[in-house]
Amino acid sequence: MLIKMHGTENTFYLLDLQELHMTDEEKKALTIDLCHDGSDGVLFVCDSEMHIAKMRIFNADGSEPEMCGNGLRCVARYVLEKYDIDEAVIETLKTSYEVKFVDDFHGIKGISIKMYPVKALGQEELESFNKAYEFTFKYYNVSNPHVVAIKDDIIEDGLLKEIGTKANGHFKEGMNVNILTILGEDKIYVRTYERGVGITKSCGTGMTSSSVHYAIMTHAFDHPIEVYNDGGMIECLVKKEPSDYTVIFTGNATYLSNHEMDGTVIDTYDEQKRYKEFYNETRKSIPK
Repeated sequence: MLIKMHGTENTFYLLDLQELHMTDEEKKALTIDLCHDGSDGVLFVCDSEMHIAKMRIFNADGSEPEMCGNGLRCVARYVLEKYDIDEAVIETLKTSYEVKFVDDFHGIKGISIKMYPVKALGQEELESFNKAYEFTFKYYNVSNPHVVAIKDDIIEDGLLKEIGTKANGHFKEGMNVNILTILGEDKIYVRTYERGVGITKSCGTGMTSSSVHYAIMTHAFDHPIEVYNDGGMIECLVKKEPSDYTVIFTGNATYLSNHEMDGTVIDTYDEQKRYKEFYNETRKSIPK
């Protein structure tokens, strides 16, 4: 059985493969087939030799990213509830992350992830890319690659698509592009063009890298930053380490529906109504 979930409206199917086997080609084919409905990808809960579970994620186009913060929140909630525990470590493609259940995140169930390390790095292809735009991008690595820039107002789709498309032709590894707007003290709005997806309602690692960028620019360390996006809001607390950064990243993980393997709906959950209430309530705090 498939479960459909979302993290700040980043929507995924989830399939539990613990003690089961599926080839990577089968994962890719299933993902492409299912995501014709507009979902962002498929989360595969797999066995781990080191920890309680391993997350594999395939994007809607069949590509496999190194990490997805919104997806990991969904996997974390599923795994924690499956084993009836409050915290665990979950392996991803390149590293592992500590996850915790949050019973009340602004009135909804949430998950907190310790995102470490987040690295602010130089990037040889960045200088030539920056020459094309009026704002300056910085490069961050959150297991997957991101560039972040600040814009005075919230970027519109056309320009974001233009920059994202160019970035994914310019950088050898592809690139996630994030444009943040400062709404007020410790409030930012982030829009992301995600590698392998396109413009997305939210991107967990994009919000993580953007919160680090904001914290560096404004010295906003060691207290929560509200990070808004088209899909909702999360909170990031940035800690400066000797050579990189840790981000405590907290947000929703919401069940939507159960599905047959061909995507046919079996039944639905009632959690989305409360999420929409949360969405509307938190939107009230965004400055006009």
